[in-house]
Amino acid sequence: DEPENILVLCPNHHTDFDYGQLTVDPETYRVSHTYEEAVDGTELDIADPHMISEDHLTYHNEVIAGE
Repeated sequence: DEPENILVLCPNHHTDFDYGQLTVDPETYRVSHTYEEAVDGTELDIADPHMISEDHLTYHNEVIAGE
């Protein structure tokens, strides 16, 4: 996989991400979660120098999550 397509998530949120229940705004890194209020609205913490591809997040949001 490409480093720009890697997110480190706990196993539960990884599964939610795979099923489209968790999305990340590619411009603001704001997290949306369909049922977990403690996560919904938070901001993804990205460690320097790791970069996340906006294209990969957009693809996930549109194709996997159907947004």
